[in-house]
Amino acid sequence: HDFIGEFSTSYREMCRSQSQFHVYEVLNPKKKGKKKKKYLNSGTVTLLSCLVDTELSFLDYIRGGTQINFTVAIDFTASNGNPSQPTSLHYMSPYQLNDYAMALRAIGEIIQDYDSDKMFPALGFGAKLPPDGRVSHEFPLVRSCFTQHPAIHQSTYLGPRS
Repeated sequence: HDFIGEFSTSYREMCRSQSQFHVYEVLNPKKKGKKKKKYLNSGTVTLLSCLVDTELSFLDYIRGGTQINFTVAIDFTASNGNPSQPTSLHYMSPYQLNDYAMALRAIGEIIQDYDSDKMFPALGFGAKLPPDGRVSHEFPLVRSCFTQHPAIHQSTYLGPRS
């Protein structure tokens, strides 16, 4: 390969060219140094646009004032199994938290520092609730995320989701 030429610019200069294109002369120092007066350049490079895409981190958003509100929704459909059975994803053992509760606690302990009111609404869906046994697609879990709404103990879990 033969060396054609070179040009130099700066980040600042390229960014100044955002609103209009900028042409750079490509020069070959060996050709320019010779006494040939006809040599102007070895070509040009035209910068049509310059876009700097910044990838922001989670902390960049927090520093910028982003507010986070953590809300939990728990699936009470029968596809999770009967909560009174240890094989259920919702089984509440008297000795340890289930996987869902452990995940909610782990996330809550981190996210609470970024949630301005530190209140985490907890909702449930997919159960037939008393008194009339109607299917509810959204209902509040009045107590904390880790204890179920009193009505849930008397509810009927729906069949597998379609």
